[in-house]
Amino acid sequence: MFDTPITAGDPFDEDRTQQTVEDMHRDGYVHIPDVLNLDEVAALRETTDRLMDDPEIFPAETPELHEGRYVQMHIGKEVQTPFILRNTLALDPIFPAMLMREPFVSLAEALVGSNCRFCGQNVLRNQPNVAIERWHVDGALHFPVPDEVDRYAPGIRPPILWFTIQIALTDIDIIEHGPTQYVPGSHCSGKHPNNPDDPEFEGNGPVSIFCQAGDIYLQDPQCWHRGAPNTSNRVRYLMQNQYAVDWAYRRFGWMNRVPLPDGVEAPDRLQRLLGNTL
Repeated sequence: MFDTPITAGDPFDEDRTQQTVEDMHRDGYVHIPDVLNLDEVAALRETTDRLMDDPEIFPAETPELHEGRYVQMHIGKEVQTPFILRNTLALDPIFPAMLMREPFVSLAEALVGSNCRFCGQNVLRNQPNVAIERWHVDGALHFPVPDEVDRYAPGIRPPILWFTIQIALTDIDIIEHGPTQYVPGSHCSGKHPNNPDDPEFEGNGPVSIFCQAGDIYLQDPQCWHRGAPNTSNRVRYLMQNQYAVDWAYRRFGWMNRVPLPDGVEAPDRLQRLLGNTL
């Protein structure tokens, strides 16, 4: 299908798939070791470097796409650094091959439905001292609870509307390498992180995902998380595949593709409603 170093991979058996789903609903994340081989990892890193450093791709703007640039910059105090490769499917066949690789698709089907949809793919290239260090959930709270309520009622399992498969492309062995950190169970809080420095949920503090290149970990966007600072002298590479429930894609994606009649000049407010501007 794609002439790339990416293999087809193999889906997990039914028991392992179901256990992964249960772990995801319990903790809000799941670490799965040894999925990609080292040739795949090396090819993805090389492709990322080639594209992020390409003098034509680096400055290119993509106003017609959700992400406005192929290369998102990290804005530091003194310098801007190329940080995240966006809109990857348009750049190289290796990326659609990764979207289709197993066990990614079968896990996505188990978590968000057999007719799940693509909703994003990125590669983060963390130079030393570059990270998304703040504790956060991705996007908005899906099911917020009132301030006086501590969490969702026990036994209520919030649905996963979309999720991320994080794919380690470098070893992340020690805290200085900038591991992703999660607060277990916090996806059941219905709240934003309760402490900007050291959040805690029901006695659980931050857990670091120490992993090897080729490992993956699944992430509920409502689980409190951050990237710890990369204080080493190494570059940290992390790829992301994102999959969503079908109805959200249909409802919020396809509608935005309906064009206005030729010659109609849309005011700013209408452009925003149509998703054409922020």
